[in-house]
Amino acid sequence: MSYDSTPDAEQLRVITPAIDAFITRYNNNTQYTANGGRHTIFLFPGGMASALKQATSSYVAGVSTTQSFNYETLWVEPFIFVDGRAAELKLNRISKSEYRDNNNQIIVADGSVEFLGCTPYVGFTRWCEQSGYDYFVFGWDWRRKLQHTGKFFIEKFLPFFQARVKSKCNNADPLAKFSLIGHSAGGMVVNWIFRKNHLNTASMYRAITVATPFYGYGGQMHRWFEGEPYVNGLFGAFKTKVVKAICSAPAAYTWLYLDEKTFDDNQPALSNDPQYPLATYPCVDATTTSVRADPYNPQTNGMLTRYPSATQSGFSLQELKDARQIVRHLASAFDAALPLNKFYNVRCDNGATDTIGSSTWKWVPPTDPCPITDASHVAGDDTQPGWTTRHVALAAANQVRTVYGSDVGHMFTMNSPHTINELANILGALTPAMVSPLQLDIASSEEALAFVRAMQRKFPEGASRAADKERFRKELAKSSSEQLRRIARRIMIDLLRPPLHEPESGGGRSQRSERRSTGRKHKEKRGKK
Repeated sequence: MSYDSTPDAEQLRVITPAIDAFITRYNNNTQYTANGGRHTIFLFPGGMASALKQATSSYVAGVSTTQSFNYETLWVEPFIFVDGRAAELKLNRISKSEYRDNNNQIIVADGSVEFLGCTPYVGFTRWCEQSGYDYFVFGWDWRRKLQHTGKFFIEKFLPFFQARVKSKCNNADPLAKFSLIGHSAGGMVVNWIFRKNHLNTASMYRAITVATPFYGYGGQMHRWFEGEPYVNGLFGAFKTKVVKAICSAPAAYTWLYLDEKTFDDNQPALSNDPQYPLATYPCVDATTTSVRADPYNPQTNGMLTRYPSATQSGFSLQELKDARQIVRHLASAFDAALPLNKFYNVRCDNGATDTIGSSTWKWVPPTDPCPITDASHVAGDDTQPGWTTRHVALAAANQVRTVYGSDVGHMFTMNSPHTINELANILGALTPAMVSPLQLDIASSEEALAFVRAMQRKFPEGASRAADKERFRKELAKSSSEQLRRIARRIMIDLLRPPLHEPESGGGRSQRSERRSTGRKHKEKRGKK
């Protein structure tokens, strides 16, 4: 078996236990009649919210027999914040459609992340169980091209899943009625699958996106220059490798602000959004603010450019070009043959104007400090502005739903009863959320980074990894489980937002810290659509 076919085969093998867990739940489910019969829901986690596991050994070329591997969690396990292993997420592009994992150690997805006892989807999955829905959390590799994930889901996963479930559930068909729900970047995959209109998805009841950036957002551009401080290492020891890993991920190029053509083609609909209008292009030159700085069409200014050099960062103009093609496709009008009445968007408003709404961009070099500056903050969910999470094709329909609440912040919105109840309405469920709004205790960004830095100082680069991991577990055990959960929640929130700035000493924070604090005052509803 060739390398390019091995990851998909391994992906199916690794998630088979999760399918078997679905089968157990399916056979034990006595609640399904409460909401009109059997209904399978596939949840696509957000970007960076799927767990990724790395093979403990490398694929060997030239071997005639099928190769399979043992795996250990890479993303996200606590030790990754001190040992620099985030750099191992790097992909090597072989051709336009073929990528290989670093050192040929295959990486596969397996459900949603669970970090220090914290997961972003436990509230939603519990509601599914209470309501009688048969659910499956479809972890996906958020580094790879969206169309790769969509094609794998349609052509390989669904037939495999269907056959295995039918064989162990008295021939009951789990795809007789099913829905897709995609959170954040997971909704981009759902959008792609819906547009494919494949025979394997003919019985799909709903395709729902939640807090999905149809027109990009302001967080990703920072990472080309800054990496991510939580995994950059003490004093940036791993920063260069982390940036190169980020720049190697094709999917990361699809999360940028919309290109000029998409903005111009949809400007009336974007600017006339009654709740969250986008009146002007969201990314402009830092000096001449009348000049747009299109992330997908970077211009030059003499010897100056917009992005860091490929040599410096691994940034790929070819990946940028490929990404523009897919994001234009996902933002385009829907084919008339598509059952558009199945497609819904849910967007979230946490009541605080703390979401980046626009940016300015300096020419580079230099690239340090970062040339990207957050220029304004708007209503949204603390990560995605309200204007990006509605597809304009649904502007005149009642298929765009907005949920309000202090607990609908981006990362944990799927645990919010406000979000769950809106999903229940769309799915036609009779069972509302059974829990009260979650009052999560979340550490401040300063506290979370200080915790990570303290651990990094105790486990310097170059020490024995096996010995360090055991000592690391003992260090974690000195903190209470609730303190670790508070830290975990903050890190998971911050990882999706622009990298935090800190002085060279490793302490303190920029002014961004204040808007990331735990306490927020929820504004009154501005009228629900």
